[in-house]
Amino acid sequence: PCFRNRCKMNSMTGFGRTVVKDRLGVLTIEISTINSRYLELNIRLPRSYSSLEAKVREFLGGVFDRGKINVNVGLEGPDEATDRFIINKAAARAYTRQLAELKKELKLSGELTVSDLVTLPEVVCPEKSESNMDLAWERLKRGLQRATSQVVAMRGGEGRAMAADMRKRLQALTRHVRQIERKTANSVRTYAEKLSTRIEQLLQAPVRDRVRLEEEIALFAERTDIGEECIRFKSHIDQYRLTLKAGDAIGRRLNFILQEMNREANTMGAKSADFGISSDVISLKEEIEKLREMVQNVE
Repeated sequence: PCFRNRCKMNSMTGFGRTVVKDRLGVLTIEISTINSRYLELNIRLPRSYSSLEAKVREFLGGVFDRGKINVNVGLEGPDEATDRFIINKAAARAYTRQLAELKKELKLSGELTVSDLVTLPEVVCPEKSESNMDLAWERLKRGLQRATSQVVAMRGGEGRAMAADMRKRLQALTRHVRQIERKTANSVRTYAEKLSTRIEQLLQAPVRDRVRLEEEIALFAERTDIGEECIRFKSHIDQYRLTLKAGDAIGRRLNFILQEMNREANTMGAKSADFGISSDVISLKEEIEKLREMVQNVE
């Protein structure tokens, strides 16, 4: 079965544990996941299952897109206590030759026995037949399916909670942008009134050169106009909402949209000479940062 949930956003934090019991023994599988920019697989298998690592990696790659995935598999029972072994003669010869050379070089006493040899790594190995490994994979795969279904459910639940919080913050961003747009419309008129009043105070007479004054006001309006930034910012909010609806592995895209939002907010702050607008820009950046923190854990 396919465990990918393509209808909602998933977090990268989850845990699953299952036990497979049958006549062949007890297989315990634990899977934990945390956030990561890429898909990282850390797999620990019993020695008798080591040849199945490639299959485990392929299986997990079909379930997860991103995150650090830690898999621990424990095995107890007949598979670990099989009475069928193979003597690795090549390894035994290599040990014997090298130990004899070491004995001569260091002038050591004593003799190497068969009992000594069989305790050395890779000299005695459990017999593995193709049919046995096929059966082992079926058991392991069954356990992986159970454990990953638990992980996916947990990641999906946390993802739904994060998506709900994100939508509230998008509403807050929309409110702040609208406030900025309203204040921007008033800022030019306020500046014109202050400039005209200031000049009259300095000259102690009505302003005569209205053309020069209007040019100065027009220059100020052009320099402080953040209408385009507001339009683009609202467009980014719409893109963010659409991406949330798309679901699946959307973390990278959401992070990119937040980068664009932050760029527009910085431009607004740099252009604005109005304290009220600057305050709203700070609020925008605070909400963006909160969203960015959440997005770090989105698959």
